[in-house]
Amino acid sequence: PRVFAHDAVAVVVGAINASDANKGLTITDGGTGYSEGDTITYNAGSPAGAGLVLTVLTETGGAVTDFTVTTVGSGYIVGESLTFTGGAADFEADVANIDIPNTQKRGCCIYVGAALGLPTLSVVMESGNTAVFNTISGGTIFPILIKRITTAGLAANDVIALY
Repeated sequence: PRVFAHDAVAVVVGAINASDANKGLTITDGGTGYSEGDTITYNAGSPAGAGLVLTVLTETGGAVTDFTVTTVGSGYIVGESLTFTGGAADFEADVANIDIPNTQKRGCCIYVGAALGLPTLSVVMESGNTAVFNTISGGTIFPILIKRITTAGLAANDVIALY
């Protein structure tokens, strides 16, 4: 485990992992009618995901070929297909990665900041295995290396990633 953290970031469950090589999404249809610099927002159609905002970096013939993630959103599921409207034809992408950012090579430790604690916390460990922890007190530091939190319904700053 890490002994000293050099950074701390609030964990957002189901946020797109923009730090991944594919920026957390796989383009399945570049659409048409898009220009470099266009902002594309996804808020509809997902069972729970919302708030994802992309900016078009490059396009070919109006089809998006590269983008940057401006806002990671929350509540997305790996494999979920997203359709963005706004061009002449919709831009489509599949969710490829919702791991905690910058955990591609090494997981992160976590701090539970929820004042009343958490009844359960389900995580995906660095190994890929899932573990469920029960009855966690607020202020607990977990010296475990995780890649993703799968517990839904966490509030802002309930869990902080420590790098």
